[in-house]
Amino acid sequence: MKKQIFTKSIDFTFYLLLFTFYLPLIGCVATQKDMLALKEEMAKLQSDIVKLQNQLTDMQKNQADLSVQMEELNSNMRALDGKIEETNERFVIFGQKLEDTNVDFTNKLSLLSEKVTKKIEETKPTPTQIYGAAYTDYTMKNYDLAIGGFNDYLNQYPQGTLAAGAQFWIGSCYYAKDDYNSAIKNFDIVISKFPKSEKVPSAKLKKAYSFLKLKNKGKAVEVLKDIVKKHPKTMEAKQASNYLSKLEPPLEKKEKPPASQEQK
Repeated sequence: MKKQIFTKSIDFTFYLLLFTFYLPLIGCVATQKDMLALKEEMAKLQSDIVKLQNQLTDMQKNQADLSVQMEELNSNMRALDGKIEETNERFVIFGQKLEDTNVDFTNKLSLLSEKVTKKIEETKPTPTQIYGAAYTDYTMKNYDLAIGGFNDYLNQYPQGTLAAGAQFWIGSCYYAKDDYNSAIKNFDIVISKFPKSEKVPSAKLKKAYSFLKLKNKGKAVEVLKDIVKKHPKTMEAKQASNYLSKLEPPLEKKEKPPASQEQK
């Protein structure tokens, strides 16, 4: 638009000069009235030229302002690009820090797990402690807890020095709970699995008692006799003998009838 206005201004100036050149010739033939009309037209044209020049000046000024604004906008865009790049870099750094934190956390968690495992192993109860806790439950009549404790011992230490005792006390717990069949089953395990244990005579005696509770006198007598025979010097043998004397009283000796007198 600026170019078009500038071109029109040049064309108008050319025609004005041309008209001025031929003005003396025109004055020769023109009337005074025509001259006045021409002067008015000239004045109007000059006024239009001034207006156009003012418009051109305003446009140039507006263009200068627009250039300044564009430069400011470009500067702001460059600053914004810089901030975006800086923000992206911060995100990269933050992501790396987060990854480092995750790795560090995983390492610490693994180390903590190892320490906990080691601590658990260090605080793991000894065989004697397991056995002792179960026996305490038995004395406190917490028979189910005692059975669980003795079974824990047997599961961990099936060949332990206290294994026969643990099995015997399991049978004793069932006996105390009036579950005599389970008691007999566990006493039989003591007898068969630990035949050289000092708990065998006690297991047999408790087995005999269980048969008596079940009203099976024949089985009870059979077990009691076995105790007397195979473990004669034990306390259990003495108790078995006492029971046998009650269960099988000795036969009374019959008095011989007096000799009959011969008839004379």
